[in-house]
Amino acid sequence: ETSFQHLVSLGSGGSNQVVATVVHARKLGWDNKKGNGDINVCWFEKDEPDLDNTLNMLSVFSFSNIGFTVDWGTKVGLLKTLSGMYKAWTQKEFVPMAMGGNCPVGILGQAGGILELAEQIQAGTSPDPDRIYIPIGSGCTISGLILGVCLARELNLKVFMSPDFKIVGCNVHEGFALLDRIVGIHTNPLFKFMPLTITHSVLGACRALKQIGGPDLEKKVMAFIKTNVEIRADAQVVGIYGGHSEKSREAANHYDDKGVVLDYKTGEKKKGLWVCGHFVAKAFHPLMKDMEAEMKRDKDDNMEKVPPKFMLWMTKSAVQPLGNVDEWSKFTKSNDAVKKWAREGKAESTLRPGNVSIDDGKAEDYRSIMTKIL
Repeated sequence: ETSFQHLVSLGSGGSNQVVATVVHARKLGWDNKKGNGDINVCWFEKDEPDLDNTLNMLSVFSFSNIGFTVDWGTKVGLLKTLSGMYKAWTQKEFVPMAMGGNCPVGILGQAGGILELAEQIQAGTSPDPDRIYIPIGSGCTISGLILGVCLARELNLKVFMSPDFKIVGCNVHEGFALLDRIVGIHTNPLFKFMPLTITHSVLGACRALKQIGGPDLEKKVMAFIKTNVEIRADAQVVGIYGGHSEKSREAANHYDDKGVVLDYKTGEKKKGLWVCGHFVAKAFHPLMKDMEAEMKRDKDDNMEKVPPKFMLWMTKSAVQPLGNVDEWSKFTKSNDAVKKWAREGKAESTLRPGNVSIDDGKAEDYRSIMTKIL
């Protein structure tokens, strides 16, 4: 606990991190209406126009624990906002939230997520995967998965047992993808000094784990990265940050047409997910192509092998949260830059039909694909 309860959360226009911060802080009791805490949001740049991205901004506006907000089109009150951001980074009055959650605490949280998967594998409610495919944005989630797998092995849990086990990280930002193609920036130990690289991120979390009494996993983590982590950076799949490439759109359309969600144990059909162009599709496309290649190789070799178990890891593809505040009235007061961005953002998925237009639209045009959680 700090003596003040003000957070500044930074992200691009379609940021999942900002949504998650607002939702979970509200669940923990931070509510601006009650005067006991708020989340101050900085959307520092727009993403590609896309309904999924617009909905994330609307989700944020629907919660009562919001303080000030600033976006790429903000002009009025910018000095006050910059002052608040400065106080955040100097930790005077405000507490900063790292972009994408990429800080030791965030990474340890993601490690907890894969330890939950380990429990599910042991309980027989999840298969033990041969590979886990995951989008790389800030690098927080993949760093946590790497640390969590190494911790599970340190604890001698009988999980992630495949001799070919890999974590396959799939870039979503064209800048990092370029650097990965040239110098392997995410996993190259020469760049462990550089924030947002996997080596820097996971080593920082290892040190934090050791400080709170956990095992020293630095050497094991670096060895695991060298042998069990694969980074994908295909420019045609990555496209531009914040939206679909043609190849990721192809994968998402395939899921829309044929994707089915089944319970692993019972085979019972479950509620479908969606494949967004910002993150999920850019990992789903490589997974799909790798699976096709595995099946073709077995067929060419005339071998009947057990199909590989590939897992897609994505932390937001099930719920578009809706809070207890009229988000539409807030959104209609946005500046012209945000209004134009929203107007251009069309629905990519047939599973998520909706429209956001301040000019001639209404809240009912999109609320059916949001889930009331308060």
